[in-house]
This record gives sequence, C-alpha cells and structure tokens, in this order.
Amino acid sequence: MMQIPRRSAARCLPTISTTVRSKPQARPRILRVLIGLLVLAFWICVWQLCAMAVGRAVVLPSPLAVAARFAALARTAGFWRALGGSLSRVTAGYLLGTLGGIAVGICMFFVRPVRTLLSPLLTVIRSTPVASFIILTLVMMKNAHIPTFITFLMVFPMLAGCTCNALGETDPTLLEAAEIYHVRGFARFRALYLPSIEPTLRSQALTALGFAWKAGVAAEVLCYPRDSIGLHLHDAKAHLETTDLFAYTLLVILVSLALEKCLRLLLSRGGAK
Repeated sequence: MMQIPRRSAARCLPTISTTVRSKPQARPRILRVLIGLLVLAFWICVWQLCAMAVGRAVVLPSPLAVAARFAALARTAGFWRALGGSLSRVTAGYLLGTLGGIAVGICMFFVRPVRTLLSPLLTVIRSTPVASFIILTLVMMKNAHIPTFITFLMVFPMLAGCTCNALGETDPTLLEAAEIYHVRGFARFRALYLPSIEPTLRSQALTALGFAWKAGVAAEVLCYPRDSIGLHLHDAKAHLETTDLFAYTLLVILVSLALEKCLRLLLSRGGAK
C-alpha cells in the first residue's frame, strides 16, 4: 500500500483548514425576519405618535384605524373587483412594454437606422412626466384603456434602451471567436448575445415592474376607470375619507411588494433552469 509522504500531508492541512474557515456563513434567516419586524414596528410607533400629536383622524388616522378599515374593505366584493381590475390593466401594459421593448431594443442594436430613428422618441418618453401623458391621453382614448397605455409607456423605453445597451456590452473576444468559427445568425445570438443581456434584463424587469404598478395606479386616479384602485383613491380623496385613502394606499404597497416577490421568484427559477 502506497504511503503519502509526511511533508505532502502537512502541506495539505493548512490548505484544507483555510478553505473551511473562509467559507462564508449564511446569516440566519430568522434573524433577518426579526430585524425586519423590529424596523416595521418602529415606524408604526412613529406613525401612531404622529397621529396622537395631530389628534384628527381626518388629517392622519392611526395605524389601528387603518388596519381595521382595511380588514373591513377586504370583506367587500368591490375591494376585490378593484384589485382584479387594476392588476389586469397593469399586467397587460407591463407585458406589452416588456416584450415590445426587448424586441425593439434588439432591432435598435442590429439595425442602426432604427436606433437613429427611435432614440429621440425614447428620450422624449423618458423625459415627459407621467401626469402629462395621462392628461394627453384623456382626450384620445377611453378611460379604461389609459392605465394600460401609461404602463406600457413607462416600461417600453426602459426595456428597449436596456436591451440595446446590454447587447453592446457583449465580450468582443467571443464575437471574434464566433466570426472565426463561422457562428452566425440565431446561433450566435443564442450562444453569445443572450447570455450577455440576460442578467441585465432580469434586473431591469424588476425595476420596471415597480414603476409600472405605480404609474398604472396614478393613471387610474386621474381617469378613474370602473373597478380600479385608483377610482377608490379618487373617491376617498373627494369625500375626505382619509382612513379609506390610507387603506387603499396600503393595498397598493402590499400588491407592489407581492408582485416584486413573485417576479423575483419566477426569474430565479427560470435562471436555475
């Protein structure tokens, strides 16, 4: 039986021990949850103190009053119809903007005249306030379609510009190798360009989702289509029902967090495959 020299074994031991020590220890998940709950409790206490200092529910209702009103609204059919209507409009605009933005971004990168033609338009869309677009569209289309269109306008330039820029950052060494081995067309796009833009697109898709949801609800507030969260926010503001206003705002925040969590989970599973 062959024996390992003592010097060789001795040299291996420091390497093994160093590797074990350098292994990062994951932060306990329960600790992160506890810290998050403590931070949330702190800001709820600040909110409660401010409400007590103001002393007028019509100006600033207490957290308990908002929570009770939220629970009461959640037991009504109108609450869920509004949630479903807003989700359907924003989702449609987000999907159209994402798919259209990626397709146009690819065209802008590979076809220079398309980039020259569309770059000023994308710049104008990014620079124009959301409220201006909403007011302009009020005289051009039905109220029910405005939130979807506004959501599309917010997402489309983000994904188009991101896709075009990410394609331009593909490793030139890999492109030279593909040229040498005559890898062209869709095979080159799938092997080189797609892996290059995928991480950037995932990050941008998450960012765009938050903008899409807020812009869609803002459009609903100004055009108040039927069965929408924006309509309830508008009515609560018009009738000085501040508790309802806070309750529906809480709904907007919770849905935004849930959508981001779901999309992040979906993208992580897609990346694992």
